[in-house]
Amino acid sequence: MVQFAQSCGASDIQCEDIALAVSEALSNTVQHAYREDEAPGDVMVGAWLKGGLLEVVVVDAGIGMLPRAAENPGMGMGLPLIAGSTENVELESLDTIPGLRMRMTFAIGDS
Repeated sequence: MVQFAQSCGASDIQCEDIALAVSEALSNTVQHAYREDEAPGDVMVGAWLKGGLLEVVVVDAGIGMLPRAAENPGMGMGLPLIAGSTENVELESLDTIPGLRMRMTFAIGDS
């Protein structure tokens, strides 16, 4: 993702924010999305540049947003870190399949 962001004109600092946010989104998916399944499921990541904004989407087919389970510990810092690293973050439950879509937007350019 960082190489793609660099090719879109992201600065080193912007690339660090993008790497942090995408890593946290993927970590959340690994830790939470398939916690009720015997085996992990698929995670899809897409990215594109649109009018000076880099959009990154992480989609899973897991259980969606549920309260944190006691047996699934974590610091609860993922979403705040993502929000602080992006211009905008949106979470959306999917109607056609189980799971969650996270859309993150990053301003690309001078910083």
